[in-house]
Amino acid sequence: MASSDELFPQLPSDDDEGVETLNVRQVAERLTRALDRIFPQPFWLTGEASGLARARGGRAGHWYFKLVEAEPESASSRASLDVIMWKSTVSRLFGSRGRLRGSFEPEDGAVLRVRVKPNYYAPQGKLSFVIDDVDPSFTLGDLERRRRELLAKLALEGALERNAQQPLPDPPLRLGLITSVGSAAYEDVRKQLLPSGIGFQLKVCDARTQGADSARSVVAALRTLQRLPLDAILLVRGGGSRLDLAGFDDEAIARAIADCTLPVLTGIGHEIDRSVADEVAHTSFKTPTAVAAWVIERAEAARAAVEDGFLRVREFVVGSWQAEHVAVEQLAGALRRATRVRLAEEQLALGRASRRFAQRAEVMLARADEGLAAARRRLEGSRGIENLGRLDSQLLDARERLRRHAERNLDRQAEVLTEREQRLRLLDPAQVLRRGYAYLKRADGAVLMDAAAARKEESLRVVLRDGELEVQAVASHPRALPKKSS
Repeated sequence: MASSDELFPQLPSDDDEGVETLNVRQVAERLTRALDRIFPQPFWLTGEASGLARARGGRAGHWYFKLVEAEPESASSRASLDVIMWKSTVSRLFGSRGRLRGSFEPEDGAVLRVRVKPNYYAPQGKLSFVIDDVDPSFTLGDLERRRRELLAKLALEGALERNAQQPLPDPPLRLGLITSVGSAAYEDVRKQLLPSGIGFQLKVCDARTQGADSARSVVAALRTLQRLPLDAILLVRGGGSRLDLAGFDDEAIARAIADCTLPVLTGIGHEIDRSVADEVAHTSFKTPTAVAAWVIERAEAARAAVEDGFLRVREFVVGSWQAEHVAVEQLAGALRRATRVRLAEEQLALGRASRRFAQRAEVMLARADEGLAAARRRLEGSRGIENLGRLDSQLLDARERLRRHAERNLDRQAEVLTEREQRLRLLDPAQVLRRGYAYLKRADGAVLMDAAAARKEESLRVVLRDGELEVQAVASHPRALPKKSS
C-alpha cells in the first residue's frame, strides 16, 4: 500500500521562498539571450556531415543535417550538432551562380568547416546552428591529405602495380562495365561500343558511383564481375566536383581493384587530379568515352593486323605456287623429253638386235640347207636313201623349233622394252609426287640428295604434289647406304 507521502505530496516549504518560477517562454527567451552572450559573433565549426537532407514542399531549398565528431575516441560517445543551411545561403553558395558551384557540394561523410551562429527554435525546443558560409579549402585539403596517405600506404604494400600485372588480351572483347545504369557515363560507353561493328560482349553491373554507399556498391560489383569469363572490367563515371568523385579515393575500392583477378580500366571524370582508383588500375583514362574509344582502337588494330597478315600470306602462297608450278612444269617437260629420247634409243637398239638375230637365223638356215643338200647327196650315193624321208622330217622339225625360238626371243625383247618404258614413266617426278612422295630443294633450286649434305639451320623447301613447304634443317642423321653387288 502506498504511503501517505506518496499520495499527498508535501507542499513547498518555507525554504523554497525566493526560488524563481519560470514558464516555458521565459526559459526559451533566457536560453536565446544566453546563446547570444556566449556566441556574440558567428564562429567556424568543423565536423563530418551526416544525414544530409534537402527539404521539399513548403521548406524546399533548405538543407538539414548533422555535424558529428570527425575522429571520436569511441563511436558510442560521438558528439553531434544539428545544422541548417537556409535556401538563400544554399543559392548564394551552390546555386547556378553560386560562389562554390563546381568546387564541391556537401554530402554525407565529408569533413566540413562551416561558419555558424546558434539558433534556438522555441516552438520545438530545438537547438541548431545556422550555416552562412563554407570553407571549401578545408574539405578539399582534408580529402587530399587522406588521398596522399592512402597512396603512400598502398605504394609501400606494392598494391599500386598489382592490377597492372594482370594480362590484358589484345584485343579485349569480353568486357564488364561498372557504372550507374542510365547515367551519362553508361550511355557514353554503350554508344561507343555497340555501333562499332566489333563483336564486343558487354556484361553490365549497376553500382552507385557517388555518395556514402558508393564504396560498398563498387566493391560488390568488382567481386561479381571478376567471377565471369571476361577479358577486362571498365569502371567509369562522368564528371563532377572533387567531393562528388571522392568515393574513388576510398581504400576499399582501391584494394578491390588492386586485388582484382581481371585488368581494370578506369574512366573517371576527374577535372585535374587522378583518383586513387586511377592509380591502382591497370590503365586509366580521363573519361568513359576515352576508355571505350581505346578498346575499339585496339580491336580495330588487331583486325587490321590479321587482315594484313592474311593478304601477305595469300600473296606469298600464290606467288610461290605459281613459281613452283612453272618449275615443276619445266622439270616434267624435261623428263618427258628425256623419256622420249631414251625410248627412241631403246627402240633403235631393239630393231638392230632384231635384224642381227634375223640375219643370224638366215645364215643358220642357209647352213642347214647346205648340210641337208650335202647329206642328200651322200644319201643318194649310198644304200641309206630309205632314211631320207625321216631326215627331211627331222629337218622340218628343227626349222620349226628354230622359228619358235626366234619368236620367243623377240617377245622377250619386246617385254624388256615395255618394262623399261614403264620404269621410265614411273620415274617421272610428277608421278612420284602424286603417290605421296616429296623431295627437298635448296635455296638455289638444287635438289638435296643426301642427309649428310644438309647444313644445320639451312632453309629448305619440301616439294609436294600441290605446292611447297618451307622448313629448316635442325640436324642431319645420315645412314650408310647398302653396297651395290658386283
